[in-house]
This record gives sequence, structure tokens and C-alpha cells, in this order.
Amino acid sequence: MKNLLIFFLASIFSYGYAQSYNGPESVEYDPITGEYYISNSSNGQILKWDGVALTLFVSNVGSGPHGLEIVNNTLYACSGGRLKGFDLIDGAEVLNYNLNGSFLNGISHSNEALYISDFSAKKLYKYDLLNNSHELVCTFQKTPNGVYYDEINDRLLVVCWGNNAPIYQVDLSMSSYASILNTGLGNLDGITMDDCGFFYVSAWSNNSIYRYSPDFSDAQQVVSNLSHPADICYNQIEDVLAIPNSYNNTVDYLSLDLCSPNTSLNEVLVCKRITETKDLLGRSTELLPFTPLIDVYDDGSLQKRIIIE
Repeated sequence: MKNLLIFFLASIFSYGYAQSYNGPESVEYDPITGEYYISNSSNGQILKWDGVALTLFVSNVGSGPHGLEIVNNTLYACSGGRLKGFDLIDGAEVLNYNLNGSFLNGISHSNEALYISDFSAKKLYKYDLLNNSHELVCTFQKTPNGVYYDEINDRLLVVCWGNNAPIYQVDLSMSSYASILNTGLGNLDGITMDDCGFFYVSAWSNNSIYRYSPDFSDAQQVVSNLSHPADICYNQIEDVLAIPNSYNNTVDYLSLDLCSPNTSLNEVLVCKRITETKDLLGRSTELLPFTPLIDVYDDGSLQKRIIIE
């Protein structure tokens, strides 16, 4: 009886301190642990999702944070005009570097260098991890947002804000850039790549995700019904596209597996979200372990599940 009481109290304690998304901006996947890190840009937090529980990784980050990037055992975060780093083991702050930026937003890396977009100043910075120094790479004509390092072609891809937003490619050896295409979309936020070399771009203009062929000659809308999708992340191990919806404080983890040669993209994936959770008697209930639950989605469908821990 004593053990059962302790278990029950522990469950109530965990439930009472559950975390929630608050302006989720960027998602980063750790292939070593299988966990996702999410920046809560409205309250200075970074959360961690292990597939079961959403927990607090660090708080009081400062401005934002916005873009996230893992290099080795450190999670780097864009915070206002500063670059911050946190140890993945214990969340300890290991870097607080002033780039003198205006609004650092997107971030990616190649080897021992981080590449960071400055949304307000329309600039791209390089931060040297070994020498703890930075330099300006280039200044853009349009407003840069999400960035992604394309290892196959040794280039940095940058998606832009605004109408008929372009996608830029940056030649890092020459510190120069060129436009790949004008997308016809508005307010692009994030860009990522799957394990087949296809690129995914989030667009606020119609709350959708578009998939581009490796040479950007073909584009297809693959996900719709989002809510201001921000800095997306593709888990190449499990073929999961993580999409932070900054407007309605949700994150979608979608199993796409679009690399399959038999996959058809004729049907756009429409996101559905849980609107209510009840027990088998139709009563709203707390998410306690071993309770059979029914999730009610916004399209009217139902799904049964059981919380096991």
C-alpha cells in the first residue's frame, strides 16, 4: 500500500509540473538519444521531448530563443544578438557569445563552424567553434530566415521572408550568394532535408510545407492546415518531420517516409490535432499511467491509447 501511495503521489507531482509549448520556434533532433529539443520563443525556455514526456531542458535563456543546432554534446541557440550554448547532459550554459547581431534567427553548421542568419540586419555570420570568434559572411538583399547546410553540394541554403520569397545558396568558400529560385510563396521560415536529398520548406503564406527536388526544379505541397510553421527539422533516422506551429503552440511530429519509390504525393497531408481527451466513460481525465484514454481530434476522428509511464 505504501509503494502504491508513493507511485500515485509521484504521478500527481509529474502531472502538476508538465511543460507546454509557448511560441515554439525551432526543433532540433538528437540522433544519439532520439530526443527533440524545442525553443519556446515566448518565454525564454528550451523544452525536450522524448516521445512520451515534454520536459524543461533550460529556462531563462534570454531573448527568444529562436534557432537551435546541436554540435557534438552542445545545443546552440540564437538569443537576440547573442549565441548561447548548453551542455546536453545537464543543461549547463557553456557559451554566451555576443555576435553584435540584431535578431539572430536561423542556424546550421559545417564541421567546426556555425552559420547564423540575422533577420533584421539581413546578414549571415560564421562562428568558429575552435577559436571562439566570428566574422561576417555576406549581406543579403532580402530578409534571411531559416538556414541549412547542404553537405552533398557544400553550400548553405537560406530561405527568406517577404512576398515571392527567394531561396538563396551561399558559396562558403567565396562568401557569395545567388538566388536558386523565387518560390512564389510568402514568409518562408524553415528549411531541412530528408535522407534522399529532398528539401522541405515551411511557408507562412498558406501554412504549408513544400518539398523540393534536390535541384529545386520541382516543388510539391506535402503538408497543409498548419499554424505559422516555423523552423522545421527532419529526423532522417525515423523519417519524421517535426513542425513547430508558432501561432497555436503545438508541434507536429509527422511520419512521412516520402523517400519510398512507391510513395505518392498526390494527396496533401492534412495535420489533425487533439482537441479533447476522455476516459472510456466519456469523462475528461488527467493523464495518469495505465488509464485507457480516447483522444478526440479536430476532424472528428477518435483514437484509443494508454499512458504507460
